[in-house]
Amino acid sequence: MLQDIRKSSQGTAAKIIVGLIIVTFALFGVESIVGSMAGEPEVASVNGEDIAESAYKRALEGKRRQILAQMGASADPDLIDMELLESSVLEGLIEQKVLELDAQNKDLYVADAAVDRYIANIDQFKVDGTFSNERLQMLLRNAGLTLKGYRDSLRTEFMTAQPRSALIASSFLLDDELNDIVAIDRQERDFAYLTVKADSYLDSVVVNDSEVQAYYEDNKESFVQPESVDVSYIVIRQSDLEGGVEVSESELQALYESEVQLIQTEEKRDASHILIKIDDSRSEADALAQIESIRAKLESGDDFAGLAKEFSEDEGSAGQGGSLGAAGKGVYVADFEDALFALQEGDVSAPVKTEFGYHLIKLDRIVASDAPSLAELRPRLEQQLRSQKAGESYAELANQLADISYASPDLQEPAGELGLEVKQLVGVSSESTDPIFSSVKVQRQLFDPELVQERNNSELIEIESGVGLVFRVDDYQEPGIKDLAQVEADIRALLQQQKASEFAASVGQAFAVRVQAGEEAVVVAEDMGLDWLEEKSVSRNSRELDQDLLKQVFAMDEVQEVIGFESADGDYFVARLVQVHSGDVGSLSTVERNSISRIIGESKGASDYQGYQQVALDGAEIERI
Repeated sequence: MLQDIRKSSQGTAAKIIVGLIIVTFALFGVESIVGSMAGEPEVASVNGEDIAESAYKRALEGKRRQILAQMGASADPDLIDMELLESSVLEGLIEQKVLELDAQNKDLYVADAAVDRYIANIDQFKVDGTFSNERLQMLLRNAGLTLKGYRDSLRTEFMTAQPRSALIASSFLLDDELNDIVAIDRQERDFAYLTVKADSYLDSVVVNDSEVQAYYEDNKESFVQPESVDVSYIVIRQSDLEGGVEVSESELQALYESEVQLIQTEEKRDASHILIKIDDSRSEADALAQIESIRAKLESGDDFAGLAKEFSEDEGSAGQGGSLGAAGKGVYVADFEDALFALQEGDVSAPVKTEFGYHLIKLDRIVASDAPSLAELRPRLEQQLRSQKAGESYAELANQLADISYASPDLQEPAGELGLEVKQLVGVSSESTDPIFSSVKVQRQLFDPELVQERNNSELIEIESGVGLVFRVDDYQEPGIKDLAQVEADIRALLQQQKASEFAASVGQAFAVRVQAGEEAVVVAEDMGLDWLEEKSVSRNSRELDQDLLKQVFAMDEVQEVIGFESADGDYFVARLVQVHSGDVGSLSTVERNSISRIIGESKGASDYQGYQQVALDGAEIERI
């Protein structure tokens, strides 16, 4: 088991810690991991079982952090709709509690060994293909969780997932259903069509000034210009300072020596162990008696590895003679680690009790860390020093800029004192696409009355890490309707496109009328200078033809029916359905047939599970406090 724990604790944990701790911890609450304390205020109850307020708050904070992490470097907590978040987190906790109680009532069960095997086989917990323990322990500690609590949370997740798995696994597709699905999904159609391109008539249509004026008058609400400001501003960037940073050889040497000292203190212990579990089937006293019996065999000369293979109940390491590999401090639980690091090479500990049971620990060897040379580390250390110095310079410059600009009547004074450049930008509004002024943090202050009316300099705004801004409003423009001169070209182009599309539609409709009256489509097309094209055995998933055309053709009900329609980009299509070929299940390979049956069956099972969830929720006594 401890090997499983090592494998649990040393993974990348992006999938499990972010995928399970975050999902369980953030969505459903830490109460599913560490439980709630009796007597705490509660936010809801399900069938008489309370959901603690503390668990709700932890879940809410966890979900909030998850959202901010997804936002990336520009994360802004003010953008989160807390009312919506609070509601969704509470409902998630309630749903999880309902499903947990439902599983308990059905006596569903997940064995400890199954949980341990799952953790041991997670790729994200492996480093270079070998299960690592350090990361899991570190991430659990950072999340304020215990390994036992994490295992319990997984057990609960697996237990509540059993109904879903059962419903999906038991769902299936009847042969008649498969035949009907394939007949429609694999259907192919023969059809003929022509396209009347709107762009072909752009030069043939004329838009006069009165039409532009009329459109402008009728659609003035479409030409609203938001309030805007003209600004002066100063931007400072840490990255701009790195080029001027010099790194001395003595600084490099000092940093190198500190890193080497750290590396050399991180020696590891290559260890083996024998575990006898304490669980529902074995008391602590019985486990201790059994481990003492094994210890006696060791003292009589029996081989440690052989005894581990025979008696150890750590499934992950027993087969390897109890070997846990080499690990540094912070990997194992405290009692195990303390005993291990107190041993000399070749020594075996007295029985050590942890939350998993009793262990005998053998220190196989001490693994010293070899320090890399200065030449190997130089590029990284130089960049580290350069970034560090630039960061210090940036922080100092930011403080100076904030102080001087706060007391200055304009930006010229701070720019002159600090050797910075003042830039200008006109017409900055809420619709700005400028990389600096489109920032939410800047937009929040852009129209602050103190800045617009009093014309004060803004405070220093940290747009992102290492980028700061101070700006000043030079002029303010009220919101209003744009002048015709500002939008005339856009209106003229729009009306020209509309007229071209209308002209294309009139040509296509004239063609359709003649064909519907009995004239040969090919002859009519030739007479009108159009191309009448024929397509054979086209599937609904084809990507070679216009998607609007395919959608309309596969919506047609009658063979030889002729339709005309305008596409999304203003072109006009006329199409005739010639023949329909239904999909044949007999043409499918065994793999295709099984794949379709599985996918549709799982979809039906998922739908059944949604109904199962709803029944459980409807049947629960839920009180929101």
